[in-house]
Amino acid sequence: MTYLQLFGISIPTLWIALLITALLLSIQLDDWFSNAIFIYIIVWKLSYIFHWESMWGLLYFNGGKLGHWLGLISVMLYIALFAQKKYPSLKAQASITALLFIYIFEVISNLLHIDSLFAAIQGAICCLILLLRKRLNWQWILLFFAMELLTLSLQHTLTLTKLFTFSMLIFITLIIKEKKNG
Repeated sequence: MTYLQLFGISIPTLWIALLITALLLSIQLDDWFSNAIFIYIIVWKLSYIFHWESMWGLLYFNGGKLGHWLGLISVMLYIALFAQKKYPSLKAQASITALLFIYIFEVISNLLHIDSLFAAIQGAICCLILLLRKRLNWQWILLFFAMELLTLSLQHTLTLTKLFTFSMLIFITLIIKEKKNG
């Protein structure tokens, strides 16, 4: 994992990319997205309790992969059980949000790792997604998802965690899209 030094504190670039992506997308979306990100971060950070050593560890560390999966499951439950009822715009925003989240996260992550070629490629695909947002059906969603997996494999950054995380985002998006159409 790569770290960025900020005022004497080492911060993982993964966290920075996640927070910048969340901030950029939450500006354009309803509260369901901000709530989902907040739930994820709280569950992810508090799941450190399973590895409890000290109170200070809770501030700096996270729950690792277990916390990541618990956070994702919590977000999926929130979206499936509560957000769809309270925010009707979720159904229209879900597919483009999932794709943009994946691509913007990767663009920022690549910029932080000074990998401008892949940042440019993923940024161009992100612009294409924005251009096609009105016609984004499940075939386009799967095509863009496959393109992202191809890009990550060419970059040698496709991990099992990324694959399952992105797959989970796309899967829930397709379920929400089917409920909208069905």
